[in-house]
Amino acid sequence: MYIGGIKEHVLNREEVLVVKIKPTFNGHSFTKNTWLVTSQNDSIQISKLRFYLTNFEFIDAQNNSIKIPESNYLIDAFDQETLQFDLKTIKKTNFKHILYKIGVDEKLHDAGAQSGALDPINGMYWAWQSGFINFKLEGKSPSCNTRKNKFTFHLGGYKIPYSTTRDVRLDLYNKEKYIIIKMDISSFFNDLSLTDINQVMTPGEEAYQCSLQLPQLFSITNE
Repeated sequence: MYIGGIKEHVLNREEVLVVKIKPTFNGHSFTKNTWLVTSQNDSIQISKLRFYLTNFEFIDAQNNSIKIPESNYLIDAFDQETLQFDLKTIKKTNFKHILYKIGVDEKLHDAGAQSGALDPINGMYWAWQSGFINFKLEGKSPSCNTRKNKFTFHLGGYKIPYSTTRDVRLDLYNKEKYIIIKMDISSFFNDLSLTDINQVMTPGEEAYQCSLQLPQLFSITNE
């Protein structure tokens, strides 16, 4: 089957490809509530960092598209069990790119609360009107003029023009049976002053603008 000039394959010869997520801050690993300094010279502690990675897809050297069905994962930067998962892919395929979404796509929002990674018990679902929280970042900073100096970024919303689901496309260079995706949260603060913006908890313009930063957080690493 050809879709948009790309040939789509069916998963009829499967093998497991391991995906490892590596959360970092300025390229270094960090722990919960560690003091960190952003490029805006804001001192911060991160207490919660959770986000959805969904709709995984691979493009091989012949421009064939291999979509991974039901590939919806909730990542918690401080829960090791969520930082690695398996994707079933076509056996012995030389992949050139990996594609996925940060957040939950529209059809899953419309389907409402579900089970597994999409279960409301995970604390990532608002209500059927607003859908899922795609990306959740919480912590504190002396720069925040808020109660207990807390900052809260709950980025969600799936309706145009303020959809916060973002596409990521990364180049693959190795032929190993695992992929390490580095997620550097420091980039989220590159153009963000916590003195000015520190509370985003509803769909709208601010959530949309903050979500535009999310794809640049991710890259492929061999480390």
